[in-house]
Amino acid sequence: MMNSQMRPLYAIVRFDLKAGELDTVVSLIREFFEKEVSQVPGFISAKLHSNEEGTVLINYATWASADAFQAFVTNVARVSPISRKLQAFSPRTDRVHEIAL
Repeated sequence: MMNSQMRPLYAIVRFDLKAGELDTVVSLIREFFEKEVSQVPGFISAKLHSNEEGTVLINYATWASADAFQAFVTNVARVSPISRKLQAFSPRTDRVHEIAL
């Protein structure tokens, strides 16, 4: 089995939202990714998914490694004003690795 530090890491961030919050959170996430996250070494891609009601938003981001993601958390996410605004929506984050079928 490959060392987890050397495998891609998938960060799944879930936002449970109130009616009317979806557009605000999507806008903040887009700004965060365009201005800050996309510049971080090891960032590969991100996708946003929501339910039909607009009360659940999932941000699915791919990182080159767990180390790259941790460097992002330490150096960007913890200090970014945009990230602080997103924290007001109480996101929950899971860090997962793909398991080959």
